[in-house]
Amino acid sequence: MNTQLDTVIVIKVGTSTLTKKNEAGNLSLDIESFRRIGTQVLDLKQQGYAVAIVSSAAITAGMVVTNLAKRPTNEEGSMPTLQGLASIGWRHILNAWDDALQGLIIGELLITRRELERDAERSELLKVTHNLLTNGHVVIVNENDALTHEEIAFGDNDTLAVAFASKLKQSHLFSDDISVIILSDIDGVYKDIHDSKTLIKKIEDVDTYLHVIRNTDGGVGTGGMTTKFSAAKIAKEHGIAMYITNGRTVDVLGRTLRKEVGTYFQE
Repeated sequence: MNTQLDTVIVIKVGTSTLTKKNEAGNLSLDIESFRRIGTQVLDLKQQGYAVAIVSSAAITAGMVVTNLAKRPTNEEGSMPTLQGLASIGWRHILNAWDDALQGLIIGELLITRRELERDAERSELLKVTHNLLTNGHVVIVNENDALTHEEIAFGDNDTLAVAFASKLKQSHLFSDDISVIILSDIDGVYKDIHDSKTLIKKIEDVDTYLHVIRNTDGGVGTGGMTTKFSAAKIAKEHGIAMYITNGRTVDVLGRTLRKEVGTYFQE
């Protein structure tokens, strides 16, 4: 099945959306959450959208498999442990998406800054992405955590999602209609984080709202509001619409694109 790539949506799904804790406080993958989002992706595909998913939670999945209760800190010497957990966990993330996207074929892309910044590597990445999407498949993207290091790491999937989307937009292989949806554990950006009535529906100038940034406790993930605003600035520079919304909201993808929920960063 060949798909005309008129509209590409890059969906970043955060660790908080893909994992859960039981009553004893033990972590596990939230398979129902994968399935809920997968059903919505199927709907988007039927509407003609091409979809790439930037998926978090590989390290957390590795923690689950190895019965590790607490994520290692980013102190010197912990990187091989984190890389090993990502290596163990990524297969389980792919399996979960494969089950959630029944009826669709998924293609895996593990990348670092090197693949986006070097001409030859970027060209190959874009051609593979184009091939997968035009054939109606869903691309599952993640940072190559098992091999990455500080010099080539993105560090968070908010930045990765927007950087990836920006390269798609710059390529002649894709149309200009590319959006990024950041699914997180918050409903959007608030003027006052303690008052749900202060949700900001639309942000035209990122710099105007820098004062509302509130770093969240990283928990099992890595991205807070600071990284999301940094990603929004990159999106703005490349004319890409970006949305921040709660991954557990009912029909979150459709409602976000209709601007019914979440915060919309104008392209």
